[in-house]
Amino acid sequence: MILSNILALSFIVVCVALASENLERFASTSLNRLERIKSMYAWEGFVYDIEDCRTMAEMAQDFSDMKERGARVVITFEFCGTGADASYYDDVISAAGSVGIDIIPLAWTLPIHAVGQSYGPNDTFLIKSVPRIEAVTQAVINNPDPVLAIAIGDEPLYDDDAGSPAALASYITEVRRNLSTAGLDIPLSISDLAYGWQSSGNITPVADAVDFFMVNNFPYFAFDATTGGNASTSWNDFIQDIDYFESIANGRPILVTQTGWPTNEDEFAPNSPDIVASVPSSEGFWNLLDSHCEDFFKNLNIGWMWRSWEDDIDGWGVKYLNGSDKWHWNARTEC
Repeated sequence: MILSNILALSFIVVCVALASENLERFASTSLNRLERIKSMYAWEGFVYDIEDCRTMAEMAQDFSDMKERGARVVITFEFCGTGADASYYDDVISAAGSVGIDIIPLAWTLPIHAVGQSYGPNDTFLIKSVPRIEAVTQAVINNPDPVLAIAIGDEPLYDDDAGSPAALASYITEVRRNLSTAGLDIPLSISDLAYGWQSSGNITPVADAVDFFMVNNFPYFAFDATTGGNASTSWNDFIQDIDYFESIANGRPILVTQTGWPTNEDEFAPNSPDIVASVPSSEGFWNLLDSHCEDFFKNLNIGWMWRSWEDDIDGWGVKYLNGSDKWHWNARTEC
């Protein structure tokens, strides 16, 4: 009798905890998606590479681990297989939904992988990239609730993925049309560098097509870069890019979807001869961002996401591929 009472009490405690969590999630989602993005600030989460095609269970475990450490949002990077399988993005979105973390699925619009692949005759935007956009769109239509937004490409202006800003804008518009037909209003953007926007000629079609601005911001690539924690060069380079995006956003939200500092130079070479790519330098940049929670990120309502979770992108994770932390990392999600 005592045992049954204990079990019943335990069940009630679990139910109350789950109900409380669901109420908190409901309160946080009472705003529409774009309003939520506009209200975000401080550290939000991670870039997550899906090139190794992890299972839904493996992704759910990773997302759960992120959430336990404070992450609220994850954005995908690269693609699994050909990237054109909507069912795999179904798994990605379902894995996020199962642990209660927001997901930004990114449709990889560079026809080839970022590293280690050369262009072949079939590696065109129409043949390779468009089916990936369609796959992500369909997966979001299938299960929209965990989705915060959709990214149409990683640096598609910088890499000139679609051939012109006008062409890229037309695909963004097509995705919006397909979502609207399904009764959905999901914010759309591209995850790109300030330089990608600045060097692409007439960017007006893309600027008009996006709902908000996803920013790739990497002071590591600056010509004056030294250490990640340099409060002068690293921070000044970071805010210089944000200043540019504010100049073209016209009041629309800004979210830094990719920033970070690598612990080695193996994947992407720097532009500064004085660069320091190391664990202390990466930790220093992380802490530099966190130190500006009050005076910058909260003041401007801008969130930041770290590239990346693990070293799938060699050197850029907060964790090694064996799952161990590179340093004892944590960041504020409010201030």
